[in-house]
Amino acid sequence: MDTSIYTLTTPELTVRITNFGARVLSCIYQEVDCLYGPKTLEELAEDTCYCGSICGRVANRIAGGSFELDGATYELAVNNGPNHLHGGLKGFSDMPWTVEEATDTRLVMSLVSPDGDENYPGTVTVRAIYTVEGRRLTLEMEGSTDAPTLLNLTNHAYWNLTGSGTVDTHCLQVLATAYTPMVANIPTGYIAPVEGTLYDLRRPASLGERNAADAISGGYDDNYVLPATPGVKLAAVLTNGRRTLRVLTDAPGMQVYTGDYLPLKRGGVALEAQNYPDSPHHPHFPSIVLRPGERYARTIAWEID
Repeated sequence: MDTSIYTLTTPELTVRITNFGARVLSCIYQEVDCLYGPKTLEELAEDTCYCGSICGRVANRIAGGSFELDGATYELAVNNGPNHLHGGLKGFSDMPWTVEEATDTRLVMSLVSPDGDENYPGTVTVRAIYTVEGRRLTLEMEGSTDAPTLLNLTNHAYWNLTGSGTVDTHCLQVLATAYTPMVANIPTGYIAPVEGTLYDLRRPASLGERNAADAISGGYDDNYVLPATPGVKLAAVLTNGRRTLRVLTDAPGMQVYTGDYLPLKRGGVALEAQNYPDSPHHPHFPSIVLRPGERYARTIAWEID
């Protein structure tokens, strides 16, 4: 299947998206590209950091690369130390999606993941709908299955509102009162308050100052527990003093990753709206099980001013 780049435009915003991995390559506002990562299909072939992509079937990590569902055990690829990450060796981020509709303000793509794909059960069909309106880019993701399976999608864009350099000059606010503490990148299962910790981002904090602290010296790569209110709500605010990005979503969690392992260390910050990491091993976490007859739906919106 051919892969191409599509451009969505408004008077305020120009967004370039490819159907390879349903990736957002550029988001240009005030003549500044606010996304870190490859800009061409040739550069994209070398990317190993999921830049701008939709990750699945299961975004984030599954400990030990295995899970149980309805009494059966499924062994997945381990591609992040001992863990399964972002769908495996060839997840949704590295597949060509079928373009169903392309206009100046809307791009609709779909993907069919067959039963046994990366050893996940069930045939899953997903759709991604990107739209632009004013200064807002919105992504709606839908999914269905013909057999019980897992599904947890996110967009993995790395934001840099300066357009170059690092995000150490940025301030980040995450509207979450709790997070899921981790050991070796896997949640312990506890849901802990952010108050009194370096993970407290309820007020804007300098990423450079926080990342310089001993406890965060390896950068943020942590899941925040968003308010359990229904519908799409403001989840995070990123600013560099000149431009401000607001992230809105109906997801229960947000992984904040400050890009310490990017080719340019901290060249961008990923604000991944999704379900909690390693959900299959923590029954009290929001479930990522999808069954026949159910509809998966997730919305993420980014607004820049």
